[in-house]
Amino acid sequence: MKKWVFFGLMVSLAIGLVMAGGSKEQKWDRSGVVMKGTDTTIRAKDFGYTATPKRPYTIAVVVKSAAIPVWESHLIAAKKAGEKLGVKILDYAPSKADNVEEQKRILEDLVTAGVDAVVLAPANTEAVRGPVMDLIKAKIPVVYDNTMGPSDVDYLTYVGIDNVEAGKMIAMEIAKRMGGKGNLLILEGVPGQATSDLRTKAAMDYIQANFPQIKAERAVTNWQFDKGRQVTEDYITKWGKDLKGVVAVGGNQAEGAVEAVKAAGLQGQVIIGGFDVQEPQYVAVERGDEAFTVSQGVYDQAYLSVVAAIRALNGEKVPRYIQTPITIVTKENLKEMDERPAALKARK
Repeated sequence: MKKWVFFGLMVSLAIGLVMAGGSKEQKWDRSGVVMKGTDTTIRAKDFGYTATPKRPYTIAVVVKSAAIPVWESHLIAAKKAGEKLGVKILDYAPSKADNVEEQKRILEDLVTAGVDAVVLAPANTEAVRGPVMDLIKAKIPVVYDNTMGPSDVDYLTYVGIDNVEAGKMIAMEIAKRMGGKGNLLILEGVPGQATSDLRTKAAMDYIQANFPQIKAERAVTNWQFDKGRQVTEDYITKWGKDLKGVVAVGGNQAEGAVEAVKAAGLQGQVIIGGFDVQEPQYVAVERGDEAFTVSQGVYDQAYLSVVAAIRALNGEKVPRYIQTPITIVTKENLKEMDERPAALKARK
């Protein structure tokens, strides 16, 4: 079965490269391409949403999964950027979410595929080092979208939130709603992904430093609904009614926690916070199952990753860090912060 999945991946990649328009054969002078951004930080709105390609570039966008709504939203935003700015976008993702080895094979194939730049959301921050370095050696700029890759290589830029700040904001919001006391479960994602590691540590550190009456523990959920439910069930057994808050640093695990809390008859007694504004989180906040969720500006992350790649290929300077906004989302601002695929497709 694995052989067939791998074969299918390679066929899809080959078809995509043919559709790239043969850029491998159309050699052009890449000596002016900017490979590494300047050591500056700029806010997304100040960076801007425009770029004029000097030639018909082909940009590969590689995410962690095409089946998970937040990554579907990234691909939608990247393709909208391609359409508006006049470049070709090829999208790739492992057939299984967060499959590091499969994502590495995709990147390895892109080294010789003739694409002009790669926008990458790494499935593991350090594990992609080899193919990322090979892309850079081939004079193919690499943009980190949403998730940092290895930081000690000459990547172009990182487009995303300050994950440490996000962790602090999550902790501050849930602690405030808990009244500064009680037991708190923090649902982390996939260990080894900077988004999970940094947010989780920052949230734990903030709680420990500022809320001595809150007992916080962390648990791995791999971003998954079922794992979020299972872990929350385990902590309900462990803590009982002392469990006062559950908060996720990403993924769909908070929605799993909602189901566990309901099944235990603790709805209204345990405050739950989610992350992202996709269908599960949108509905949970709308129904009152989650007190809040968090927007990390996924549209900006993917769209501006394409803008940055175009500018670099043109020979223009690009900041090393393009910071997207972090927004706490409640019922009051839910509609305006909608980041579900349909909402992003309709965005002008």
